[in-house]
Amino acid sequence: MSYGDELDDGLEYEVGSIASDVEGSIDETDEHLSSKSNDNKRSQESDNEADKSLEHMSKRQKKLAKSAFHKKKMEKMEFEKEQKRSVPRKAPEEIQEYLTRLIREKNPNLSVLEEELYFKKTDFISTQSFDKERNLSSFESFVNGYSKSPKALIFAQSNIRVADIFRSLGGAKCCIKLFSKTKLHDDVANVEELLQSSKPGTKQSDSVKNKNKKDKQPESKKDIKYFISTPTRMAKIVENTEAFFQGKEKLDIIIDASYLDPKTNSIFTSEDGMTLVRVLKKFLSKKSSVKILLY
Repeated sequence: MSYGDELDDGLEYEVGSIASDVEGSIDETDEHLSSKSNDNKRSQESDNEADKSLEHMSKRQKKLAKSAFHKKKMEKMEFEKEQKRSVPRKAPEEIQEYLTRLIREKNPNLSVLEEELYFKKTDFISTQSFDKERNLSSFESFVNGYSKSPKALIFAQSNIRVADIFRSLGGAKCCIKLFSKTKLHDDVANVEELLQSSKPGTKQSDSVKNKNKKDKQPESKKDIKYFISTPTRMAKIVENTEAFFQGKEKLDIIIDASYLDPKTNSIFTSEDGMTLVRVLKKFLSKKSSVKILLY
């Protein structure tokens, strides 16, 4: 199975009668995702309309109109960025509705009755009471306050973001990074070692046995709680091991959903958004006592 690692998202906007609409307000929209090709096409159409509206204007009028056009475009961008950042602060039922819309937009042929990709509001734990800014500095405070399970997964949008969160939570003393900078079989072996070796009567895989022969792991490995990964890497890991699905212990899944990349993608609106959805659904179906928290 192949996965997209690059993140990309377009912006969709409309321009009409710019000279007379300088004071117009931003039109609200629920369309958080569109295909890249459609976005580019519509953006070009909007630019063409703007150019046509400037044809019979004086130089001063054109300058004012272009300034208004640019201002409206920037306001639209800021509005959409804030809409994406606000999702983690919503109630579980609102988060469920938001993700349902995104899933339908990404899968237009998906029947309303086909529930394999849809979430329930009970899949989520509300984090509305967290009143600090949701950035790297507050990440540790957030997980300490909301994650009560013995082990937890953290999904981040990119390898760089995985590393940033890893450092913000104290590094190797309580976290492990699972991303494409390491070999897949090493990540699988580490996951199996950390999860299976601590459970009495659990048979270790050959990869874990071979790894333990080469270097004996310190006691501090038992303190590892956070498995920080990209959606792509975790999808590959769970294809190669059942370790995360074994046992009856609670498992929290924390999604770094407030962060926007330089192209204003959130982890949900990125190219790996549907990979994340499928991985989350796999955990919910194969592991008991799983809850999702949005940061």
